[in-house]
Amino acid sequence: MPDEVSVLFGDGELTSLPGSVDPGQETKLLGRAARSIKSALDLLDSCFRAILVLALMTELAIVLTEIFSRFWFQSSLLWSDEAAKLFLSLIAFVGGALAYRARHHTTVEFFTGKLPAQHKLSVAIGIDLLVLIAAAVVGYISLDLLSIAATSNTPILQINAAWLIVPLTIGLTLVIIFALERIYDYAPQAMIHAACLVAVLLGIVYAISIFPALHFSSGTTLAVMLVAFLAAILLGLPVSFAMLLGSLMFLSMSGVAPLIAAAQNTVDGTNNFILLTLPFFIWAGLIMEKGGISLRLVRFAMVLVGHLRGGLLQVVVLTIYLVSGISGSKIADVVAVGSILRRELKKQGYKPEDGAAVLASSAAMSETIPPSLAMLVLGSVAPISIGTLFIAGLLPAAVIALLLMILNYVLSRHRNTAIVPRATIMEMLRASAGAILPLVMPFIMVIGIRFGFATPTEVSAVAVLYGLILAFVIYRAVDTKALYTIAVESCLLAGMVLFIIAAAFSFAWTLTAANLPARLAAILHSVGDNATVFVVGSILLLILVGSLLEGLPALIILSPLLMPIASQYGIDIIHYSMIMILAMGVGIFIPPIGIGFYISCTVSESRLEATSAAIVPYFVVLVLGVLVVAFVPAITLAVPHLLRTH
Repeated sequence: MPDEVSVLFGDGELTSLPGSVDPGQETKLLGRAARSIKSALDLLDSCFRAILVLALMTELAIVLTEIFSRFWFQSSLLWSDEAAKLFLSLIAFVGGALAYRARHHTTVEFFTGKLPAQHKLSVAIGIDLLVLIAAAVVGYISLDLLSIAATSNTPILQINAAWLIVPLTIGLTLVIIFALERIYDYAPQAMIHAACLVAVLLGIVYAISIFPALHFSSGTTLAVMLVAFLAAILLGLPVSFAMLLGSLMFLSMSGVAPLIAAAQNTVDGTNNFILLTLPFFIWAGLIMEKGGISLRLVRFAMVLVGHLRGGLLQVVVLTIYLVSGISGSKIADVVAVGSILRRELKKQGYKPEDGAAVLASSAAMSETIPPSLAMLVLGSVAPISIGTLFIAGLLPAAVIALLLMILNYVLSRHRNTAIVPRATIMEMLRASAGAILPLVMPFIMVIGIRFGFATPTEVSAVAVLYGLILAFVIYRAVDTKALYTIAVESCLLAGMVLFIIAAAFSFAWTLTAANLPARLAAILHSVGDNATVFVVGSILLLILVGSLLEGLPALIILSPLLMPIASQYGIDIIHYSMIMILAMGVGIFIPPIGIGFYISCTVSESRLEATSAAIVPYFVVLVLGVLVVAFVPAITLAVPHLLRTH
């Protein structure tokens, strides 16, 4: 008997049409197809994750071999720099695409979180459509870049230069696939509308780019682009894709350069060998955190300051200071320390919002503690010694940490918080013994870079090896399966960070092409042509932009614009670097849109409204601390001058 389906005719009577497909069966078929597609994409995801882990391990082996070869045979692997560029490009673009599917790309959800469910769905589909458009345009442009690069070989390895571009094309293709997957998950019927809309928008972009009559002036295009960029960020578009769209929008509307410049500068954003330190330090930090290192440092901080007024809040500040010298990632620090101390804070009667406020402000303070990712990124885009940055950052963070601890003391005394008994001698000895090995790594890094024993990249590779020995051999806290999981997580996190850096490099080039440095200098001169106004203006600008752009893109975009102006005012470049990094760190961890603030609340299980009120005095102290560092240069320069590195 043929299948039948009931339909409603004009008279309101249900009638059956022979030969139709049963709706229930059709739903089952669609469900089966969706599961098959998801399984295929999961397999694709798993394969590329394995490739990234293999690439990361291979690069680690190359760097460690380079160290061994130089120390024992006084020879270097000349081809290691070219290999690093290939692996970095692979981790940045393929890892960034996998991080997009895993929803690791952080977004600002302050406004969208307050929308009704139906509007949230519409915004979510719109955001993934924008991601799809950015990936499709840059991916298509990258094909031209591939054909150009294919005409030459790399100087040492003599491999086709197109191999350096291939990861961008593959990564953006994966982003397109994963964006379509998301849209299908939201609403399968939206796929056709999505395809039509993308086709129309791509046609508009192409038309504007090829017809000079449709181009706007540079100033008008810059204003429109910046407004659209900020609107997209506030609606929840990941900042990396917002920057790609901003670059494409400016180039297509102004015609100052062909669209291929966006793809070329995105690739160039990963070409700095020093960026290899990012995945290595992230990897080392995750190994040591999963291996119980953070717990040992928490115990060490407890015996040192746990007996002070506001003891556990003081422990949070000190632990963040100690842990920051291991992981390099402030978000990772927040998760690690907050997860460990959350239960103990609750047990001793501290309010969740107080714990979240101290956690966020401590993480903001620690941005200048080596091996800070912000320092590594700044060293990759500006001619600054990373070793000097590492040494210069210790004292500014210590000054702000002291101010935070004084505030903890004052607030705890006002609230009459109970005091915990001082640790016994045996407890202090046990905690100190447990902290010795973890604390060795920061000393290895600073001493190795300061005295020229190794480059920052080599030090980061040694940090990974040291972490593996501690977690896998000495503490035996992780097994082989856990090591693979950690390596995958490292690739995704590093991919997300490197993808942001690559997109920010393209966006920064676009802003320079729009003559923004000259416009910014003119604004500063109109407000007041002196160093004090410039420094205060820089701090406010970086706090604001840092909260909008997750921190690192703010440095990549603004440092090339602001540093030449700082030099004109006679401000020491190392000192100004500390001002920039600290101000950016404050921006990441302040409400209402700082992404670090939301993570601190989530980890501490506190309400946003209550934490926003609790963080106000800490925000005041953070800004005061940044101003103290800014107007007392000796805080930054004392240690570099003492060690004669600056």
